[in-house]
Amino acid sequence: MKQWWQKIKTKLAGWSVKKKIVAAVVMLAVIGVPVYLVIKKNKTATSQIETVMVERKDIVNSITLSGSVVQSNLISVSTKASGVVSKVYVTDEQVVKQGEKLAEITLDSEGINNQASAWSSYLSAQNNVESAQRSLWTLESSMWKAHETFEGQALDTELSVDDPIYIETNREWLAAEDQYLDQQKAVQQSKAALTASWNNYKLYQSAITAPTDGTIVGLNLAEGLTVSFSEGNSGAAASQTVAKIKTAGAPIAEFQVTEVDINKVAAGQKAVITLDSLDETEYQGTVVAIDRVGTSTSGVTQYPVLIQFDEANDQILANMAATAEIVLEKKEQALVVPLEAVKERQGKSMVTVMKNGQPEMVEVETGIETDLSVEVVSGLEEGDEVIVTNGSSSSTSSTSGTGGMGGMMMMGGGPR
Repeated sequence: MKQWWQKIKTKLAGWSVKKKIVAAVVMLAVIGVPVYLVIKKNKTATSQIETVMVERKDIVNSITLSGSVVQSNLISVSTKASGVVSKVYVTDEQVVKQGEKLAEITLDSEGINNQASAWSSYLSAQNNVESAQRSLWTLESSMWKAHETFEGQALDTELSVDDPIYIETNREWLAAEDQYLDQQKAVQQSKAALTASWNNYKLYQSAITAPTDGTIVGLNLAEGLTVSFSEGNSGAAASQTVAKIKTAGAPIAEFQVTEVDINKVAAGQKAVITLDSLDETEYQGTVVAIDRVGTSTSGVTQYPVLIQFDEANDQILANMAATAEIVLEKKEQALVVPLEAVKERQGKSMVTVMKNGQPEMVEVETGIETDLSVEVVSGLEEGDEVIVTNGSSSSTSSTSGTGGMGGMMMMGGGPR
């Protein structure tokens, strides 16, 4: 052995520095790689199969939605009138009926002019409704005339669909029908504008009335108080809140549901609601209305869903941001396993169970499924040990890798 090592030292003495560096690198590789593989083999050999026990617990499948409060049980009493309060008929905590007079204002000159302008706008809106209705009647007459022409010149004479007369009279009939339908929408729009105009006009009245039944809270009117004109963003008078009415009804929030989830939502489902401004409190609610027509924006369709709070609460105000978790399915004390424990095999749900220390595939029937867990209806019993992940690997490949590198070690140590 000493003679072999002496030969090596003699041979290395004649090598250049560069050759010595290369030789050192090769030796490190030859020694290091097998050591790494041995360590890897030992680490792999210690990998364990991860199992969990089948247990009973509550399982809930739900969806989370974003929205806002659209109606609270506090309704504002507003006015656009300006002048001096001449009479106040109510006090705080007094119960009132819809339409009941709450206060009277003696209008100043600006208040009188604003009221007259609002009345003029209402009359104009009324004329628009009448004009739109007359146009609708005219278009309806033209539509049926076009239909009669199409029937007489094309259908009754049994013209082919590619005949010029058939094509022309059919297009005239369809065009007349489209105009009639468009005008129907125009009539509805003009009626909506009329309603808005009338409601706006009522805000300029000298008499302030209750918009709904309820209890007066936060009254800030007193006899002799001056109510000044306040200009809004549009240049018209801005509404001023003079009181609030607490109603018996519970608040309602509106949430947007995607087309993926809308068919999972049904009236009567329970929900847990949280408010951004009151984030430490959870409120119970119920789905009361679902809009299944929806609206589409930039290719994304959303469906409004109304959820009513189960109880009234003075802290919940309109336009507060809200989040709701709608419970789709819920089961108490169900047999539950982690979702990753269930595998699909040829259309069947399978779970690997440890029996007598050996893994065995068992077919199961599943129920409620969430992002993390799944209910097992049949096939397992409480306390069964199921495999979640299998961390072991074949030791053959590790052994084979070490042997291969051993061949490389012989190549690195041979004479050149």
